[in-house]
Amino acid sequence: MWTMVKLAACAAALTASVLTTSAQTGTVPVATGQGSAPAPSLPTGSEPAVDVQPGERAADAPQRVSQTAVPATIAFIHNKHLWILDASKADAVPVQVTTQGEAEIAGWSADGKWLLYLLYEKEARSSSSPAYLWAVKADGTGAFQVDERPVLEHPKWSPVSRTFAYLVAASGADEDRKKLLVVAEMAGEKAGVVSTQTMELADFAWMPDGKRLLVSVPVASDRPMTLRLIDLAGNQLAVYPLTEQSNVDEDIYPLEATGLKVAPDGKRVAYYVWMNAASLSNDGVPIQILDLTRSGSKPVDIGSGLAYPQWLAWSPDSSLLAFIDGEDRMATHNKRVMIADANGRVIPAGQPDKVDAQPTWTAASPYTLYFTRGVETYFEDDPENPKVPGQRIWRRSADGSQQAVTQGTDKTADIFPTLSPDGNALLFVRLDAAEHGSLYLKTGSEREVELLRHVTGSVGFYGNHLPAWISVFWKEQKPH
Repeated sequence: MWTMVKLAACAAALTASVLTTSAQTGTVPVATGQGSAPAPSLPTGSEPAVDVQPGERAADAPQRVSQTAVPATIAFIHNKHLWILDASKADAVPVQVTTQGEAEIAGWSADGKWLLYLLYEKEARSSSSPAYLWAVKADGTGAFQVDERPVLEHPKWSPVSRTFAYLVAASGADEDRKKLLVVAEMAGEKAGVVSTQTMELADFAWMPDGKRLLVSVPVASDRPMTLRLIDLAGNQLAVYPLTEQSNVDEDIYPLEATGLKVAPDGKRVAYYVWMNAASLSNDGVPIQILDLTRSGSKPVDIGSGLAYPQWLAWSPDSSLLAFIDGEDRMATHNKRVMIADANGRVIPAGQPDKVDAQPTWTAASPYTLYFTRGVETYFEDDPENPKVPGQRIWRRSADGSQQAVTQGTDKTADIFPTLSPDGNALLFVRLDAAEHGSLYLKTGSEREVELLRHVTGSVGFYGNHLPAWISVFWKEQKPH
């Protein structure tokens, strides 16, 4: 059983030191020469939690509400800045990491010692605002810029080590369609490059052993849409054509596999088929599963939906894939949770007039699926209210029964369900406005406890609430 670890700790004064992105900070020794502007310098997390940004009310700063000890380290966003809370210490307060630009959480290392995040100089996801890759320790100190060049999309941690991979634009006039795949690892207080490979690719995913990568290669006139299995040195180990031939002469055609989600046993991969028309793809694309164990296996269509990898979730035993089915770019309407077995047989699990999102499984058997559910509605630009009022966290048990897990009023909505390894504790964000809420804890049949107040973030593209506002590393990793 998951037990609360209540630690009595005296507040220690944090050393106020600022690391810059020079050789002293341990940046990855990679070539620059891209003509890009340097990323803004960041503090090392030594600011006290009472720091208030210009124009911000003191009462709006993040507040630890409950002293309940939770064996987890929680990264979260507040007013576009990154904060970290060591919730395992009952008297710990949130530590501010960034004070400039706009931060976006990428995720924790496998051992929870390091957090990767992106820093935008201007508005996040703006075409004119490059993203720079940073790392920070779990206690909020030692932040440093990993690479001087802007990165493309999110970096991805190895599932078993402190190794991670990310993409930057390839240099040279003839490299318009190619990207540089960088594999690096945390070593001591800095990151070092393991390998770099220039290739044409759309997306990649780690294999469960942490020694190989599955790479998505877009269609071209001389090749079909393809997945390739490579080692960390870039050597090709296997090739998986996803179509029989190139179809680039057609007006609309499948371009690339994206949002790759490899099953925990490494035998199958789920992904979205992005089309060559972005506007069309934003309203939904095919979802497929491919068997990686059989040469010449064909993709299996299981549905269609919005191309968010966060909406694909394999059960820990790799037997089931939960996904969100439904077209139209609005995340608040016509989206249903579905479950596919390893062979592609689909079990509908949605309900009429309801909208679902954010599926996640318990780590312990019998595997239970958690997800968000509310009354579907058309997306409206209303900053005062949640996009799906009354949305709660739901649970689907192994026997197929479903019930709401959280409770609240129609003035609130619950998002980002995050389960402890044994499934006995649930962390989630309760919205009281479109872009503001609190982090709550629920354990078993006990009442919901407000743990942290003033968590903020973006409603995302048509209400998808992405990128995620929180990232949780559970210090008790093994399910009981």
